[in-house]
Amino acid sequence: MPLADLLNNVNGLPTHALMVHFTVVVATGGTIGGLAYALVPPFRRWLSWPLLVTGVLSIVLGLVTPSTGEKLEARTEPSALLEKHTNLGDQMGTIMIAYGVILILAMLAVRYRRRGEAVAAGTVATPTAVDRIGGLPGEAPRAFPGQPQVAAAMTLLVLVFAVISGIWIYRTGEAGARSVWHDTPATAAPGHGDGDEGR
Repeated sequence: MPLADLLNNVNGLPTHALMVHFTVVVATGGTIGGLAYALVPPFRRWLSWPLLVTGVLSIVLGLVTPSTGEKLEARTEPSALLEKHTNLGDQMGTIMIAYGVILILAMLAVRYRRRGEAVAAGTVATPTAVDRIGGLPGEAPRAFPGQPQVAAAMTLLVLVFAVISGIWIYRTGEAGARSVWHDTPATAAPGHGDGDEGR
């Protein structure tokens, strides 16, 4: 099946309606995981590999999901609500790609370490504040030159983009829901959904 068809329909359904669920799961996981990684250092050791995978998936979904949305938009009636959702969706795609790159670099920076001369010689330096911001708890500082500073900066970027991602997940999803369901009555129509009917 050609890629253009896959971006349009899957099993008779708009691809975007399916992809958006994967995107929400990955983006939400990246947001929660990123916040936990940055703010709770004891979690970093076991979060680093899942977040590395999340970073890769974020880049892929950040590229694919907006494309499927554009395919679906071309088949629907234009509206201001849909335009708002489309714009936020494009922004969300860009945020996911950027956040994905940051997650990958941050996880590699904190995992890729080599023993410095002092550690190799058996002298373990006391971790500094910079080490604590970006390092793994319980490990002596082991680094390529500048690794503690890089890891600390990347950890702070993970925190910032986790917050931004969480905000845009909500904004994009809310705009999408409004574009689809804005004309749905707030209450059940008479004769429908009344559990006491016929009693």
